[in-house]
Amino acid sequence: MKATAKKIHVLHLIGSTGLYGAERWILALMRAMDTHVFRLTLVNLVDTVEEKSAVVLAAEQRGLSAFDFNTGGKFNLFAATRLAAWVREQRVDIIHGHGYKSDLLGLLTAKLAGCRVMTTPHGWSMGKDRMLQLYEKMDRFSFRFMNMVCPLSPDLADGLKGSVDHAKHRLIFNGVDIDEIQEAVTVQRKHPEAYMIGYIGQLIERKDMPTLISAFHSLSKERVNIRLVVLGDGAKRVELQAECERLGVSGRVDFLGFRPDAASWLKTFDLFVLPSRLEGIPRCIMEALAATVPVVVTDIPGNRNLVSHKETGLLYPVGDCRQLAECMAFMMDHPAEAQEMARRGNRRVEDEYSSRKMSREYAAIYEELGAYRQ
Repeated sequence: MKATAKKIHVLHLIGSTGLYGAERWILALMRAMDTHVFRLTLVNLVDTVEEKSAVVLAAEQRGLSAFDFNTGGKFNLFAATRLAAWVREQRVDIIHGHGYKSDLLGLLTAKLAGCRVMTTPHGWSMGKDRMLQLYEKMDRFSFRFMNMVCPLSPDLADGLKGSVDHAKHRLIFNGVDIDEIQEAVTVQRKHPEAYMIGYIGQLIERKDMPTLISAFHSLSKERVNIRLVVLGDGAKRVELQAECERLGVSGRVDFLGFRPDAASWLKTFDLFVLPSRLEGIPRCIMEALAATVPVVVTDIPGNRNLVSHKETGLLYPVGDCRQLAECMAFMMDHPAEAQEMARRGNRRVEDEYSSRKMSREYAAIYEELGAYRQ
């Protein structure tokens, strides 16, 4: 790819409270882009400024340009005027939103600043919060005013049919920074003799962690040498810890909270489990397979793009703790088969879901949208 006279300045906009799938997706894409052609900035929308957010710290650790932007309120559209002034000053060509808050504020900012705007839908919530449902409905409505909408899974793309102009709609599959996963230094296991089952992600309703805890409880009755490690935080953490206490497995379940070195912990797992009820194409599965860790995940759209049953991992029906326990037991009892599935999954991720492949597809869109200022 040839360098242009002026680098295309892309602003990634997100409203982040942690370092989860969408955040790692942005960092992977930014790291993979050609910096001779693109100037890349990450802006995280925050309600108040106290200390640097996790996503900004992670970006800086990777040598990326990032800062927190104080909106002055939970959902303050007047912040668009201040952000637009910065966008004009820095000659931003494209605002790339990630989530309803950044999409709505980004769209207004782009109109005020006279630049292009696009979005990548990462998924939708399953909660019953009416205000959140309203914001997400507004977000989907805003897509028709975007210059480009790039869902990252076929399921998300199907949900946009009829509401987004076909010419402004591009499916680009999720991608993972394979080099970062492989370069992560493995942490020392606290229980090296135990079979380690792990989960990484938010502790929220749609992740359906109670099913995993119930299956682990069932399995632990027969197998004393297993442990469950939970990395991540969220509204359900206290409730999940209480459930572990009630079932009598709290001594074998480690809630480690949010960890910026999650990839290093991932490499200590003997098995990765994702019990979600809804996903796009989950980065956590990609990262597990990039680390050649066997996986057991729910049989839902998105997961099935990565995991073919008994080929690259095991699938089980949503909410079925008995089937999940049986799948985990199979992986424990057949380690050679489990590792062979993980190796095949690793090859699939490298061939189809690398951040390098993803960056080439986004580069073409950025050049197309950025050409208006060249």
